[in-house]
Amino acid sequence: MKKSIPLSAVVVAFLSLSACDSPSLAFQGQPATQLEMDGFTFSVRQRGDKAEAMRINRVWRPSETAVLAAAEKAIRLVTGCDIAKNGLHGDQAIVQAHLACG
Repeated sequence: MKKSIPLSAVVVAFLSLSACDSPSLAFQGQPATQLEMDGFTFSVRQRGDKAEAMRINRVWRPSETAVLAAAEKAIRLVTGCDIAKNGLHGDQAIVQAHLACG
């Protein structure tokens, strides 16, 4: 008897693999810089005065505060820019920033 894999399992596997380091639409095609900051690994991309840090390592229930602080440092390091006042927002997976360069 031939066993088949449920379609839902295939979809979950595909989404899990495709989301590992896939930027949001605004950052598609931008080169990524990967770095570790405060125990988190980020993939950071910049487009003009915007930046995105995507956490790409597995951490069980990371603190949103800790991830945002580490992502802010990573974005500053990669872009060489400050972050505009109230210009940082996101969650434990993706953090976006409005940059204040120059």
